[in-house]
Amino acid sequence: MRTLLASSALLFAACATAPGPSPAASAPTSPSSVPVTPMGAAPEADFRAKPPAAGPAVVFRAPVPKVLTLKSGLAVWLLERHDLPLVSVVLVVDAGSNTNPPHMPGVSSFVADMLDEGTATRDAPATAAAFEDLAAVFRADSDAETLTASLSVPTASLSQALQVYADVVLHPAFKPADLERVRKLRLGALQQMMDDASQVGRNVLARVIYGDKNPWGFPATGTVDATRKMSRATLAAWHRTWVRPNNATLVVVGDVHEAELVPLLESSFAKWAKAKVPSTKLPPAAAQKRRPLVLVDKAGAAQSQVWMGQLAVSSASPDLYATRLANIALGSGKGRLTANLRTKHAYSYGAYSFLIERRQEGTFAAFGGIVADKTPEAVQEFLVELSGMAKGGVTDTELSEARSAAIQGLPARFESNDATATAFANAQSLGFGPGYFAHLPDKLTAVTKAEADQAAQAHFAPDHMPIVVVGPMAALEARLTALKLGPVEKRDAAGKLLPASKEPAKHAAP
Repeated sequence: MRTLLASSALLFAACATAPGPSPAASAPTSPSSVPVTPMGAAPEADFRAKPPAAGPAVVFRAPVPKVLTLKSGLAVWLLERHDLPLVSVVLVVDAGSNTNPPHMPGVSSFVADMLDEGTATRDAPATAAAFEDLAAVFRADSDAETLTASLSVPTASLSQALQVYADVVLHPAFKPADLERVRKLRLGALQQMMDDASQVGRNVLARVIYGDKNPWGFPATGTVDATRKMSRATLAAWHRTWVRPNNATLVVVGDVHEAELVPLLESSFAKWAKAKVPSTKLPPAAAQKRRPLVLVDKAGAAQSQVWMGQLAVSSASPDLYATRLANIALGSGKGRLTANLRTKHAYSYGAYSFLIERRQEGTFAAFGGIVADKTPEAVQEFLVELSGMAKGGVTDTELSEARSAAIQGLPARFESNDATATAFANAQSLGFGPGYFAHLPDKLTAVTKAEADQAAQAHFAPDHMPIVVVGPMAALEARLTALKLGPVEKRDAAGKLLPASKEPAKHAAP
């Protein structure tokens, strides 16, 4: 190595000191033979003087799945995509937290967590191994109105994976040991949620809007008390009642042909029988005679969370699309709330709003994390923007930009098989047909300024909108109360109303 390095150094030195050719030895050059470029001009100046013409406008056309029906009555939405050897499957069961028994929130979510924890023929490790051996990924979840079970798998493994998938979805065993393990995990997750001020703000707002008798007044994951009491019989009864082919839709996207898929599905779900499914009618939401100011103590917090909202549109509302566009103008990353609370006043890193759309009446909420000392001022600015939007409506520019954002963001919902299957599953859960996305741009384009203004007036007016503040109340309570926004309520982190004389617990259990 030393010899090699030494030789390299000598070679480098020789190259560095070797004399170049003498001027006399160089070939003579005539000045007239050298092309001269004017100062500041490039040889391609004529080419660059005119930019290339724009290509034809790209128009995105959302796909439309084909609708099939199996012998069991299960509806199947099939979208064939043969560019990659992958298939995504999502089963949408039309039952979520809206079907939870009274005083037992979290049942549907608990069932979703238990689906891959073992069946009559496979325990939890065997189920995990079966999916892993097939390079398949299984996921299950539950929200306000649906339970979903998803499968992502290579086409070559689809036949075997569907057999495991159907077994998991249709025959969960709810074995005691598995139930106890999942119970502990869920209790830990609930405790973490109680330490997240943003989650606390959202959950308390839902409790105030819907009240204690409506299942939507609680997180989809339930409460600590209900989780501790959850029994195998309760979970099995829920699954037996709601997971039926006449109460579900299967979305399939990917590299599979209809002629191949239908026999596989008929075989996998052959023993799934129809049954009468109960109707779902929720108790009415809590009546808000006066706007409450709800205070939740989080001692020592450097930031407060401000949440305010109310009942809003359902997926069948005639002003659904107008409300969506008005909400983008108000609460997107470029909307009025962020422009005020972040850009103008520096009270927050960002303030936003969103719509929760459901088949039954959904909600609107505006929220943001606020520098604790500026919380009272921030609450007032929230009200300024909400009132301004409700009274003055959207501008032409805001409406145009909101419409463009909604339409131009549509292709991203179909960038993969998983994303596409999820998009159609969401559309189905809201009661939309398979052509929903294909017609969505036209629906958004048809919204007029007058319609957007009317939607903002109907759904964003803050006069009766509960206000929830999660923050250090020792420093903020007197200042917030002095705003005289409405009757003051004190609640714990789960939304339980506290007696006036009782101080909230630091880590209250939901």
